[in-house]
Amino acid sequence: MNQAAASRKAILARIQSKEQIVDRSATVRAQLWDILGGRPEETPLNVHTTGVLNRSGYRIEKLVFESMPGVYVTANLYLPTTSKPPYPGILAPLGHTDKGKAYRSYQYSFQNLARKGYAVLAYDPFGQGERMQYLLSNTNRSRYSSEHLQAGRPMVLLGSAFARYRVWDGIRSLDYLLSRSEVDPQRIGCAGHSGGATMTMYLAALDPRIQVAVAVEGNYENMAGPNYDPPGAIADAEQNMVGSLPLGLDRGDLLAAFAPKPLLMCYTVHDQGQTYSPVYEEATKENYDELLRVYGILGAKNKVELVAGHLPHQLDFFSRRAMYGWFNRWFEKIDAGVEEADFDASPDAALNCTTTGQVLTSLGGRSIVQLNRDRAKEFVPPSLFSIQGADPSSAREQVRAQLTKLLALPSQRTPLNAHTLSSDLGRKLRIDEIQFESEPGIRIEGWFVRPKEGAAVRPTVLYISDGLADEAVAEPGLLDEIFNHGNAICAINMRGMGLSTPRPPKSGPRFYRGMQLEDRFAWANLVLGSPVIGQRVWDILRTLDYLKSRSDVDASQIRILGKGSAGLAALMATMLDERVRSILTSQTLATYNSVVDLEDYVLALDWFVPGILQHFDIPDITAAIYPRPVWMIDAVDAKGAVLSESAVRECYSQRVSAASPALKGFLTRTTVENDSEVYVDWLKHS
Repeated sequence: MNQAAASRKAILARIQSKEQIVDRSATVRAQLWDILGGRPEETPLNVHTTGVLNRSGYRIEKLVFESMPGVYVTANLYLPTTSKPPYPGILAPLGHTDKGKAYRSYQYSFQNLARKGYAVLAYDPFGQGERMQYLLSNTNRSRYSSEHLQAGRPMVLLGSAFARYRVWDGIRSLDYLLSRSEVDPQRIGCAGHSGGATMTMYLAALDPRIQVAVAVEGNYENMAGPNYDPPGAIADAEQNMVGSLPLGLDRGDLLAAFAPKPLLMCYTVHDQGQTYSPVYEEATKENYDELLRVYGILGAKNKVELVAGHLPHQLDFFSRRAMYGWFNRWFEKIDAGVEEADFDASPDAALNCTTTGQVLTSLGGRSIVQLNRDRAKEFVPPSLFSIQGADPSSAREQVRAQLTKLLALPSQRTPLNAHTLSSDLGRKLRIDEIQFESEPGIRIEGWFVRPKEGAAVRPTVLYISDGLADEAVAEPGLLDEIFNHGNAICAINMRGMGLSTPRPPKSGPRFYRGMQLEDRFAWANLVLGSPVIGQRVWDILRTLDYLKSRSDVDASQIRILGKGSAGLAALMATMLDERVRSILTSQTLATYNSVVDLEDYVLALDWFVPGILQHFDIPDITAAIYPRPVWMIDAVDAKGAVLSESAVRECYSQRVSAASPALKGFLTRTTVENDSEVYVDWLKHS
């Protein structure tokens, strides 16, 4: 992260002219759309007005429109009734609240803006308000505390981002706002709080129609920010820009791309260590200093301001007044003032645009899961192994090259610096406690265990599990039959697992509560362009180097046994390295596509390969191991449910023909009661 921060700062330091700033902004926009997964196609909005609320000084139109075909957006349009149009238009992306557009402080700001002569469009985001995507049966409540994360993780596999849908909802909302004759197209503002402020940053960077922006308590902190405390300022899926840092792109660049248009940033010192990060104030000021420099070069320092607050994270009285004042100033409505009228209280349901209070139960349409499924169908190309007459060896090399790139594997091997930390004789086994460096400073620890009596040089099984490597030294253990048939076992804990599980950060306990720490670390690595699974595959490849260095290992007889999700890394390493004679996986995911296909997937993010479904899936990787044998025992779907042998074959047939020679050595079994017997069978026949 520190290297990424230094690299980005060097890019910014070279910018000295207006022309360079314009070029940088264009680059940021292009890179951002690429990271998001591309700009969607504009389709008819098909707007319907489902009701009107008349209030003193304004009215609220309740709307439903389609941001994409079959994707229904619920929105409230606040229109003044005591002044004459055209009105300045304010687009209002919302922060993270289940109530969506009905959230009390958000409503209050919309009411007062309308009374002051502004047309305000507030729309529910995916996973909030009337747009919950994972409903508990017969309720309007979600099954997940963060729908954004559940919806956003599968998009990593597609090389896309949840922010793509969020941004597009905003752009299409702005399309509708500008279609209204009451709205002045030359006076368009955007204002949001919290996650809505972060979306304001995206929209201000990407949509040139926005002329004035107010971001209140957004995620201003650069991911490669000051005083980085791992895993850093990782938040909901749409706020984490996967693969951005290798491009020199960070959150501050979203703000700078809006220059020289008027931008107000509000923050509270009480976000320190709570909502966004342990160093939120320092990080906000870092980005503001960058903005001052950019606006200064453009001769517009008066158009950017930073306002500090001292209340908890909220669109509070002081932030609202600052917002009114900023819009009044730049839209020449100073006489509108910043005072607020009393809150027009009403039941939240009064603002509903649907009959049931939820789009999916009233209108149906395409859910976020269906959108991702449809996108997967668009993206995943035919398997190279399914092409009639194709050379499996040529296909294998193409898959290897692409997977190496997707995993971001290092280009060179560094010294292992291997050590045997201890060596003990058990009742039947000789047990070495081993350690080596797969990369400089990355210590991989584990065990090398072999029978005490017998041959000096042995075939070896490399045991890769998402449990503990300690299973290899348990007596009696599940792996005893492997020893009984003359094999040694090397078992390691890959990075991020076992003894190398990341520790909690030193500061910010409230900020890091509520999301699994491993999930945050996985996001941080994805943003860095270095997926955790790629690092673990490298650990396995370096373990093969370590085994080759041992005089007691028969290098021609190395096999891999992969259990659980770790079997994914084992499969990939086997495909990439011919030194592995064969592989057996147990309870390992059959296809990545099932993560996209199932609502309640459970695969952890640290096993995701970004963009893999744009190229191939797990069956293609398996086929690329040919002619070496692949045994798949109790393969599972994304929910962790064991698939029948026919279901596994069906999954594979969608990618690779059962008649393909690339699957000649592929064997699948289900409901294995005695793993030891299968291990012995595998060793004998592979």
